[in-house]
Formats: sequence, structure tokens, C-alpha cells
Amino acid sequence: MFEVRRPADGELCGFVDDRDGRWRALAIFGGVLGSHASRGAAEADVLERGLSSLALRWQLVDRSASSDEVVCIQEARPGRVTVALAPYSMPGVPTRTLTNDELVGGDVELRLP
Repeated sequence: MFEVRRPADGELCGFVDDRDGRWRALAIFGGVLGSHASRGAAEADVLERGLSSLALRWQLVDRSASSDEVVCIQEARPGRVTVALAPYSMPGVPTRTLTNDELVGGDVELRLP
């Protein structure tokens, strides 16, 4: 994975990686923003949507539990993300922290709806 930083201030916006001949644009925690033919296109996608995607609702798919639900990101950092298990983050809403290993493993996926 290669870091993508905002040129103006060096803020980490996300990552790109090469998977099966396609470049993936990834949010800070590793969630897939999109798939592109070139590294430059993937980097542009990260710069455009990487940070703003953290404010969006994501879909949590847990194949081991056969569940699929809309979640809200509470905290994201390289290698892990904590989500509210509800469309909105409010006091008392259950949360779940996912590591990059869980997301890469395939049983759990966070994706934009």
C-alpha cells in the first residue's frame, strides 16, 4: 500500500494499492473507495473522496454472521476503524472495532452503498 497525502498540508487522505492489475483507492482504514486502471486515477480518487468518505454511511457485511447493516464511522486510523452499529452515532449505540486484518480476511467487509 502507498500513502496518499494532501499536497497542501501533508494530511494523510488514504492509500492506493495494486490488486490483480487494478489500482484500488482506499480510505484511511482500508475501506475500498473505488477501482481504477491507473495509480494516478486511484490517487486522485483518494484525494477527492478519502477524508470526506469518513462522514458517509458505510455498509458492514459480516459473512460469518450472515448480516448486512448500515454503519457510521466513529473513529478511523490506519489499520483499524470503529463503527457505530447504526446509521447515526449517538450515545448508547453499540460499536464494533475492525482491524485491517479482519477487513482483508474476507469475512467482514466495509463498503460504500
